[in-house]
Amino acid sequence: MDSIEPAPNDAKRQIDLSRRDFLKRSCLLAGAASIGPRSGMLVDLGGASDSAGALRQTGARGPAFPKGAVIRTLLKDVPPETLASGAVLFHEHLSIHYPLTRALAAKQGVQPPTNFSDDVDLMVAETRAAGKEGVSCIVDGGHPDMDRSLDALKRIAAESGVHIVASGGYYMQRNYPPEIAAKTVEQIADDLVRQATIERLGAYGEIGQQGGELTAEERKVFTAVAKAQARTGLPIFTHNAYLGTIPVNPPVPREAALRQLDVLEAGGAKPEKIAIGHVCCLDEPNAEVAKQVARRGAFVGFDRVTIQTLPDAKRVAMILALLEAGYADNLLLSSDFSSGRALKKNGGPGLAQTVTVFGKMLLDAGVTRDTLHAILVDNPRRFLAFVPKKPS
Repeated sequence: MDSIEPAPNDAKRQIDLSRRDFLKRSCLLAGAASIGPRSGMLVDLGGASDSAGALRQTGARGPAFPKGAVIRTLLKDVPPETLASGAVLFHEHLSIHYPLTRALAAKQGVQPPTNFSDDVDLMVAETRAAGKEGVSCIVDGGHPDMDRSLDALKRIAAESGVHIVASGGYYMQRNYPPEIAAKTVEQIADDLVRQATIERLGAYGEIGQQGGELTAEERKVFTAVAKAQARTGLPIFTHNAYLGTIPVNPPVPREAALRQLDVLEAGGAKPEKIAIGHVCCLDEPNAEVAKQVARRGAFVGFDRVTIQTLPDAKRVAMILALLEAGYADNLLLSSDFSSGRALKKNGGPGLAQTVTVFGKMLLDAGVTRDTLHAILVDNPRRFLAFVPKKPS
């Protein structure tokens, strides 16, 4: 999550590929999604004001889930099949203060910030609109060090009709509470497990780093989150410092995503429950790092779509390369929603922009509807679903 404004009119961008390329890739992508028939296929991705019929049921079988698997939303555990009719957005923000949280404001002796998400009635309305545009579930990527309010998220879930998953963990070193420095990996892991149980958390995220290299404290937190994942079964999604075409000094190593995955796997996290975030902000046309993440069994997070760290046309080309390599099942999409400009109230595309704006770009680029359904509906359900364990 960064306070970078999404550009308007992304839906009108054209990807720089020839018609022959589109047709060739379309044929290749027709068989890219390998989980079997789909239970609710995307059939229409019109504009933000005309997509209430974006999903329909085909009656076909969707992906199989382990016996007893659930997706833990704030209000209740739901079977993954419950969310088969709509897109599941794995990384958004419905309640947040950033970059200046209350704690950082107090430390600097300034007034606490306000944020558009403080208006819970507004966020209920925006989330309800997203539901009408084909979104069945939203994962909120905040936690206490971003001033995320669980009470606000519960209201949004109860009044909007959209399932909300709350997350836990720690963002990055500059946001850590002071006590993190004195705690061991095991103590932090214990806290994370306890927090997830008490607060009905359904994921750990977004877990981040503030620069191109993990600091010692960030490495400790990543290891603790991995241990908590192994104990609870909850999935993890991360934040990377990639900023696309925005100059960064020192530059962020292209391997940063892989180093995060190294630490999480070493700590005991299962790769199929890890999503390495913001890979869509690495300007790499052949998507080589994304392919390496997917090859190891983890999910690749394209979770800043519509945010102009990198033109969305480039992201589309990277996704085509990833899908052509056979990794349709490892891709997750979301928009890291955090800008008031993107609100429907302000004339923006709203919380469903991943579906209504970026999803349309993928279709225009030749991605099949069946494959797009797998990416938006099936993949995030597989990522979020887990069989609850007794606390250990």
